[in-house]
Amino acid sequence: MLKHFCDTTHESLKEKLQVTSSEQWFKCEYCRYRTRRKGYHILCKHTNTENRKWFQCDSCTYRSWFESTLKEHIMSKHTNPEDIKWFECEHCSHRTKRKHELKRHIISTHTNPEDIKWFNCEHCSYKAKFKNELTKHLIFKHSKPNDIKWFNCEHCSYRAKFKNRLKKHVISKHSKPGDIKWFNCGHCSYKAKLKDELKTHIMSKHA
Repeated sequence: MLKHFCDTTHESLKEKLQVTSSEQWFKCEYCRYRTRRKGYHILCKHTNTENRKWFQCDSCTYRSWFESTLKEHIMSKHTNPEDIKWFECEHCSHRTKRKHELKRHIISTHTNPEDIKWFNCEHCSYKAKFKNELTKHLIFKHSKPNDIKWFNCEHCSYRAKFKNRLKKHVISKHSKPGDIKWFNCGHCSYKAKLKDELKTHIMSKHA
């Protein structure tokens, strides 16, 4: 069995992971990250990348450590809409390219609160429908600045707690119009730099 070692301390990563008693959370002391997916975290963060097998996209420069992620990329970026297998909601007209997104939609929109498996915060009364929402809550509300892995902008002093927020900042503040993938409104001439901005526009102007 392959044994992973930390490049900085040369300790076995297995020795550096602690498990909390109640919810089987794995706490990595090296990077201060908590997760239930220990193997995934080690693979992403603490394995020597020089010996990793990359899955390369045939149509662009994108590559991933995971074949499933590459498949999602190809479907999202390089597949014609008519060739996509859509996952359709049985309760409304909503459809999505990804099965897990349909599941989130059904839980968020069509599931009674008493039927939801809630993720409860161990520090306060907050509860979330999804694990990643609880993770965000823990980072925002219960993490000290020194315990957070910050994502820093290479163009200015901005920093974010989440990678996707840094990406939105770079697109919004530092990208040239010609380099931006614009999101066009299907009802008027409005276009937005970010998908969330288009959703807000549609809700406020066309809903």
